[in-house]
Amino acid sequence: MKYLHRISILYLALPFVLFLFGWVRLTIAIPLAIILLFALWRVVNQSPVSNPQFSNPPITIYHLLVIGAWALLSGVGGYAFQNWDHHWRNAVFHDLINFDFPVYYSQPESGPVKMLVYYVGYWLPAARIGKLLGWQAANFALFLWTLLGLLLVTYHLASALKTSPVKATLLLIFFSGLDALGVLLLPKDYPTLLPPITHLEIWSGTQLQYSSFTTQLFWVFNQAVPAWLVISVIARSEATKQSKANLEIASGTPSCVRCREEQERPRNDVRSEFILLWALCFFFAPLAAVGLLPYVLIEFIKDTDFKSPFKNLRWEVLLSAAIILLLSTFYFSSNTSAQQRGLQSIPFADFLAFFLLEGGILWLALASVKWRDPRWVVTGLLLLLIPFIQLGSGRDFVMRASIAPLFYLMLMTGETVFNKTTPRLLLVTCYLLLALGALTSLYEINRSVYRTFDYYFLQPEDCSCDVPSSEPVTHLAPPGIPEKEHPDSLTADAIPTLKFMTDELSQNFIANVRRTLYYRYIAPR
Repeated sequence: MKYLHRISILYLALPFVLFLFGWVRLTIAIPLAIILLFALWRVVNQSPVSNPQFSNPPITIYHLLVIGAWALLSGVGGYAFQNWDHHWRNAVFHDLINFDFPVYYSQPESGPVKMLVYYVGYWLPAARIGKLLGWQAANFALFLWTLLGLLLVTYHLASALKTSPVKATLLLIFFSGLDALGVLLLPKDYPTLLPPITHLEIWSGTQLQYSSFTTQLFWVFNQAVPAWLVISVIARSEATKQSKANLEIASGTPSCVRCREEQERPRNDVRSEFILLWALCFFFAPLAAVGLLPYVLIEFIKDTDFKSPFKNLRWEVLLSAAIILLLSTFYFSSNTSAQQRGLQSIPFADFLAFFLLEGGILWLALASVKWRDPRWVVTGLLLLLIPFIQLGSGRDFVMRASIAPLFYLMLMTGETVFNKTTPRLLLVTCYLLLALGALTSLYEINRSVYRTFDYYFLQPEDCSCDVPSSEPVTHLAPPGIPEKEHPDSLTADAIPTLKFMTDELSQNFIANVRRTLYYRYIAPR
């Protein structure tokens, strides 16, 4: 993976370029695309290609098998069981393929202009293929796109943690809070520990959930994968910079000309690149970007020479980041469904149990080795504060804004367990907490395996599965027990299109944009 960094930047940027030429008027899109492409050329051209001291881990068949199995069982592409959230994600994907860009559901001369307003970026490359080759090809392209994203994430993660890609991948797959203990100590009718296919994440109630990374992939892949990639690129850059600094200290002089050149890079351009990466994260997953922002500010400040803070900043890169951020904001703000903002009250006992079991115990355990690390401080503060913030009518903010602090908690845990100098007591504690947390991911994986096996091997041949209804679908029943969802079908395709949907949850995807700045001045007509 010689060009790992370059491929990652292009992976994140391509969907926004496609968005420009579908959701923005050409008179605006063309000059903005020129600026963006020039900035990307500068970032890619000046990014390090290779470094003999810090080479990327080699590709192994074991890594590919683990990542491939994880991606397959996620349901992306429709080859394995899809959880309830896929009803909505498949509907978005269908409409991106079947409608012109941007997706208008109604555009009368007067009255509401109904439009798809959602985080559509992740689907755009596969949707373009679907417009040419159909639904099955689009799903295969989406699966490959997800597989590539996971490979990039795990390679960056392995490099940041200085371990093998397989170990880094297993850490990502099985890292989770102690949901099983929550089910055991605070029992409810659902979830239960048996059968081992229940959705343990909801043990604390409807408004509180910090999702494991396997749950994120299996339920909200379109937000999770790009957010992970942005964080892992930043983490790898910082880890490489720190390793080089340590090498310089140990040797007394730069080990080679390339090292001296690379040593100058952080203050010159990494700050601008981090801002660009954060803006791209906002385009894919704005709530995840909110949780990521404090970490980006930490790295920005660390890499700033306050004697000349503006020296060698890449203004074209910062301008591109501003373009991405502003256009995304104008587009997303066209949907007013998330205008409900405020603080929610949580009984102290419930909050304390949630915080401790969903990462707090592990965070406290790391204090002895990480308390000087600003990432550790910010992670604890975010995990404490996020549950009290209400955005919209659901629990999306809690689940998605926590992606970044949970990822950094995993990073710090990996740095600890893969460090040979870690005290034995702390090492045993971390492994015990990781083993208990892994049950959450195992239950998610077990449910997918169980339902997929049932569909392919146990259902009768005359089963009338996957027969779409000819009537327009206007409502979707609330989620029930996940392992019993759409029992005769592998895929969650209850919504052929969002065009006719009128229930409350559909308003997260459909908006009346007539009076918005985006529709009046930016959107194609």
